[in-house]
Amino acid sequence: MKDKHTAHQHSAAMSVCAPASNKDVVPLVLGDSDLRLLRIFRAVAEAGGLAAAERALDMDRSTISRQLTALETRLDARLCFRGPGGFELTDFGRAALRAAIDADDTLQTISHDLNRARSVLSGDLHIGIADNCLTNPGCRLVESLRHFRQLAPDVTVHLSIHLPSELLARLADRHLHIAITGATPGISGTSVGNTRLICRPLFGETFRLYVAAHATLPPPTIDELRTRGYELVVRERDPHTTQLGARLGISRHGVSVGLEAVATLLASGRFVGYLPTHYVDALQRNFAYVAVADADDLSYTTHFSLFVAEDRQVAPVGRLFVQVLEDVHRATERPRLGAWPIAVRA
Repeated sequence: MKDKHTAHQHSAAMSVCAPASNKDVVPLVLGDSDLRLLRIFRAVAEAGGLAAAERALDMDRSTISRQLTALETRLDARLCFRGPGGFELTDFGRAALRAAIDADDTLQTISHDLNRARSVLSGDLHIGIADNCLTNPGCRLVESLRHFRQLAPDVTVHLSIHLPSELLARLADRHLHIAITGATPGISGTSVGNTRLICRPLFGETFRLYVAAHATLPPPTIDELRTRGYELVVRERDPHTTQLGARLGISRHGVSVGLEAVATLLASGRFVGYLPTHYVDALQRNFAYVAVADADDLSYTTHFSLFVAEDRQVAPVGRLFVQVLEDVHRATERPRLGAWPIAVRA
């Protein structure tokens, strides 16, 4: 937490960023060197600081600092606060970051268009997905990536795992081109502002209430969870588990982030919580789980969807991947989860 002195310094610095009047502003005409500096700034901003960006940029911290200073001088505004107190973007810095991302998007689109004219697909594709989808038989991401790589071998695929709410936030912040998650736009904790998303349903995931198997006792009933002293595993930002404690009459709980954390607590014994049925099936070789005996009505299904930001043009490689993903999932003999595309406001 910043002290008053630091806050005053930040306020004073920010006042320099705002021109006194429009007539004092000199319009910027950016060139190649400016775009290079903006790329460096973007890498630092997305890494969260100079030290974290050293490896990505293959530069030492002093060189990065000089490049940021050069960009700030060129733009006549402070982009960020950096030093022992940490790294923080200014309001102008956040606007510059959006501009840097837009510039990269535009250049990538131009490159894609020119390469497509040469019958070549190249560039980068950033995909984010929720954890533990690999064991879901309804998720055909592996097959989709295999087909996509055959069609576009020169494209560099960046695949990352995040919490559902983080996936939509990273999509809105333009760190991802495509997100695959069971998150619902607009739920509490989904920090994507007013970003408008295109939602395309793909597959489902069924959750049941599980405990670790006991050597001698049968699976507990809902009433026995309390009498046997079970604690509830609550997942952060998950409305299903946060409301379950009152229904089960269980006040004691553990908190988890991610499905593997839930599975670990359950395996330790005396914990009850939600896990996907496919994930439990995959873990049964090493850990024995059993479903709570009379809790079928507490089961639920999450519908996983593909999300893209409506206000960000998807490059040709992204459109190709979406098409491949659609074709592969449509080829599975399962009922569709809904018509798409569907425009939703997050």
